[in-house]
Amino acid sequence: MSQLELIPTTPVEQPRPGSRADRMRKPFAKDALKQLAEQNGVCVRPLALRRTDTATGLTEVVEVPCGATLAAKCKPCAERGRRLRIQQIREGWHLADEPAVRPDKPGEDVLALVRVRAHLEFEREALRYQPMAPDERAAQIADVDAAIVELDEALAETSLRGHLTPKERDERPRRKRSTRRRQDSPDLPRLPVAPRTVGRAYSGKAGKTHRPSMLITLTLGSHGPVHSHLRRGAYVAPCECGQRHARPV
Repeated sequence: MSQLELIPTTPVEQPRPGSRADRMRKPFAKDALKQLAEQNGVCVRPLALRRTDTATGLTEVVEVPCGATLAAKCKPCAERGRRLRIQQIREGWHLADEPAVRPDKPGEDVLALVRVRAHLEFEREALRYQPMAPDERAAQIADVDAAIVELDEALAETSLRGHLTPKERDERPRRKRSTRRRQDSPDLPRLPVAPRTVGRAYSGKAGKTHRPSMLITLTLGSHGPVHSHLRRGAYVAPCECGQRHARPV
């Protein structure tokens, strides 16, 4: 007798509707709701918090995610936290020192263009001291400048940063940034600007080091009345028309 003949071919008998076996096979409503929440990334163990509006006195219960880090407790929150940590590591939130960004070495094609341009610069400089008529010298220098412009256009299409044109011949407009403070703004203290990307570290009482990743600007009461709706944080100043408008700092 073969093994295929030993396998029963008759279908499994379904339990009688309403019997105990039929009731035990039915899925739980709680499990169905949990599975649906996990499929849509919703917390399955939300925390109920009571929120009271101090102006109207209205109290309501709001649900916030539990923030669990273990998938056995809450799979959506654990997955959300894992993705957040991956993004933070990719952005360098865990770094304690400044990241060393080293530029790539230029390729042979870029070096060849720079080499030809350097030869043209030497040739242009040599034309200024060769004995010839002024018109002839100007014509030859113009030809060399045209060749240099073509090389600059070719270099602009490569991955090379910066410009090789000397400052005395660079006719591009310079960008000017004004850091002058407005005269009608209050004289607030200025924080020194440091050329760094890693936040400042603070030492706690227990010796633990804290490095905040977010800065919050607070407006104190001594600053005067501020606008708190449309342009939050801008101080309210009287206008010539007698009304009060929000004016940015």
